[in-house]
Amino acid sequence: MAIALDGVLGLIGEDQAVASPGSNAEPCIAMTRLVGGVSDVGPALQACLDATPANGKVALPPGRYLIATPIHLRLPITLTTLGLSPVSAPCSADERRCAQLHLAIAPAVIASAIMPFDIASDYVRLDHLVFQGTRLTDPGLSAKRCASDKERPMAGGLRVSGTGIVIHRSVFRDMACYTALEFGHGAATVISGNDFVGNGTHTAKLRWADGLTIHDAKGLRVLSNRFRDNTDIQLVLGGCTGCTVADNRFGHSDAAGGGSFGEIMLQAWPKATSGNFTGTRVVRNKIDCGPQRRCGFGIMIGSTPWYDAPAFGGIVAGNRVAHAMLALNVDRLTGPMAIDHNQFIASPGTYPSTCGPRRVDVAVNVSPDSRPFLSSAMPASAISYRGCILNYAIVPEGANAPTSN
Repeated sequence: MAIALDGVLGLIGEDQAVASPGSNAEPCIAMTRLVGGVSDVGPALQACLDATPANGKVALPPGRYLIATPIHLRLPITLTTLGLSPVSAPCSADERRCAQLHLAIAPAVIASAIMPFDIASDYVRLDHLVFQGTRLTDPGLSAKRCASDKERPMAGGLRVSGTGIVIHRSVFRDMACYTALEFGHGAATVISGNDFVGNGTHTAKLRWADGLTIHDAKGLRVLSNRFRDNTDIQLVLGGCTGCTVADNRFGHSDAAGGGSFGEIMLQAWPKATSGNFTGTRVVRNKIDCGPQRRCGFGIMIGSTPWYDAPAFGGIVAGNRVAHAMLALNVDRLTGPMAIDHNQFIASPGTYPSTCGPRRVDVAVNVSPDSRPFLSSAMPASAISYRGCILNYAIVPEGANAPTSN
């Protein structure tokens, strides 16, 4: 179905601000006059999206757009950068070539478990865009939002639900906390060739942010994305059946503030998502947390360090993890899962955790209650990390984080 939709969208000229002749083009024409300004373009962008017919295209001129009011997209529309095609180099190659949406929602906007950019429609395509948060541009607002359970989602980036969605060659960076991109529910979605960079601050309490958060999905494909310095879990899934997570790259800078608790996590949120990964393949992903070992768990299967919830199904194979405090932790499985033919490199040391300094001497740990569900024997220690989240070291802002050894 995505191919058919691309065929429809291919009929639309790249130089059009809206998709079809005869529609009310004025709201989108207004966008061309607002690029690079310091005023809120949120209302104009919302009017543009609302005026665009289903299966239409909005192509924004390259440059910066301040978004100070939340955006809601409820129709199948392509939102992209003028002059770029799906095969153009990704925005990370040169952000100046792309439309840059600065998500800085005004303090007067009351957050109610919503995010700055909310998409609830099938067959939406986001292509060659930069989404930027307030972590660096407004530290005061970021700290206020992240300290409030009610407002924390507004310090994140995008919330997306739907079927047949494509998110391609874009950048999601500098969200203050929460998550850069949250996929709620849907099927047959492709998230590919994107960069998730610098979201959250690892060493400041409640300022953590995931790069990509997936709640429950079917047939999702997460392919060839790059994750760097996302400070909670870089990629976390609460359930995904028949999905593919492949050829993604995960890394960290040397700064402690860019660290994470984990890189890839397959789990469930209690009483909220299924933890079902039946038919899912997590393959050929490469994780390197750097010489400073800036991630706690390389691949985390199960949720016991945080809470008790189910996790079962699927295949984890052909992945490589280096320089994690613990390369693979399985704690705990509640049903069969195949974990095989991976390369896990040990990084012995004593590391900070929520239960105090923790000595780790192995690359792989499988908790005792998980072992019966594995399809192959794994030479590893067998302990539970219940309540022990690795790489937990909160420091006052401006102070130096402790160094791992």
